[in-house]
Amino acid sequence: MGNKKLIFVRGFVFFVFWIAVLYPLRSQTLYLPEDTVVFGRFLQYSERGDGGLVHTARFFMNTPYMGGTLEGDDEERLRVNLRELDCVTFVENALALHLMLQTDRQAFDNFCDILQKIRYRNGIIDGYISRLHYFTEWIEDNLKKGLLSLPDIPICRNFNPGLSFMSTNCNSYPALKANPELCSQMSEVEKRVNELSFCYIPKEQVRNAEAHIQDGDIIAITTNIRGLDVAHVGFAVTINGRICLLHASLGERKVVGHDILHDYLARNRNHSGIIVARSVK
Repeated sequence: MGNKKLIFVRGFVFFVFWIAVLYPLRSQTLYLPEDTVVFGRFLQYSERGDGGLVHTARFFMNTPYMGGTLEGDDEERLRVNLRELDCVTFVENALALHLMLQTDRQAFDNFCDILQKIRYRNGIIDGYISRLHYFTEWIEDNLKKGLLSLPDIPICRNFNPGLSFMSTNCNSYPALKANPELCSQMSEVEKRVNELSFCYIPKEQVRNAEAHIQDGDIIAITTNIRGLDVAHVGFAVTINGRICLLHASLGERKVVGHDILHDYLARNRNHSGIIVARSVK
């Protein structure tokens, strides 16, 4: 009877722990059954590759483009969507899957944990403001986590974020529109990030910098749009000796990988250059 009672007590303690701690953590994740199906296909796909970040990113080739999949005016949760991607969620999902492959637990919940670590300040979900909305802060935070490094590229100039876009356009974001207090908090985030300094390559110099860019490098395209830091992101991939952009393209409405980076930048007058970041694994 003593052993049965001990087993019951232990079971009850675990149940309470699950309800109080584990379930709330997992309930912060929002996804559809189809996402686990895509994840299963990825695991099969990954067995046929070289384990590199580009190979992982190419799994999403032709995946439909869809913007705003992370937005909403309800409680902030980890939204997982492997079926539709914008440029940022493409980079995040590919990086999280790549990092998961470096661990000994290739499971959907482990992927979600890594994705959360990448997407949120210090890896912690604490409301809408805790998400890394601006890509310069996304880079800085993931540098601190030891997930990224910044390669030394000689053709480089100082870049300061100059952020104000979200706080001055709060009505364009459902969560900020629903809660004006969050708008003032976002303004404080912008002030803090504006103190950061980055090294960027002006678009006129990108052709000369290609020798320093590696396959799988994260390419953050800087912009001269007032109040914004980065307008688009993707991965570097070499095709016929040229650095191309593997990205979720709004224009083509899907993930593509054939745009020569220098030419892509030249076609858009709002693109000012690139920041290059590199996965440490």
